[in-house]
Amino acid sequence: VYIVDEVHMLTDPASNALLKTLEEPPPHVMFILATTEFHRVLPTIVSRCQSFHFRRLGLNAIAAKLKVVCEREGIDADDETLVSIARAAGGSLRDAENVLQQLISSRGKQLTIDDVRVELGIGDEGYILKLLASLGSHDLAGGLRVLHQVSEEGADVRNFGRQVVSTLRDVMLVMSGCEDLVDGGAERLEQLR
Repeated sequence: VYIVDEVHMLTDPASNALLKTLEEPPPHVMFILATTEFHRVLPTIVSRCQSFHFRRLGLNAIAAKLKVVCEREGIDADDETLVSIARAAGGSLRDAENVLQQLISSRGKQLTIDDVRVELGIGDEGYILKLLASLGSHDLAGGLRVLHQVSEEGADVRNFGRQVVSTLRDVMLVMSGCEDLVDGGAERLEQLR
């Protein structure tokens, strides 16, 4: 079994050489071609392969898995903390488990939402909602005060910006009646409303 990771990065000559092997592979050989940019793989290679498209895991699925890990390892972490870790992982269970492991190494077996915020440099979701309320009411000064407060507390401003965009997406889903697509539980849905 040969695994070619990021196969889209192959040069044209390398892709053509691979194509020759894929056209008549030895019976005992299997190739697994992995890519994050499927559209960049040569169509002639794609036509000779079976394609399996993977997707990111949902927030609640990752948080549920983290909860199982915490229960097995004797880690005390509430649902809000685990959801925050899952959100920071961006759909990757491996990244979420790595973040959890780092938090345990640096903070111990009792994890809080504040531990996650400090370690990952993310802001409190309450600040995001305050910022969005300021934007909605055209309160420039209020919005700038929120941003200043977030920065003063040590949150990474880029991460905070990503959080704001993600929350805006969730607000739009709630406003359009697609609440079932929003992760995070009933309490978060109420905040977004």
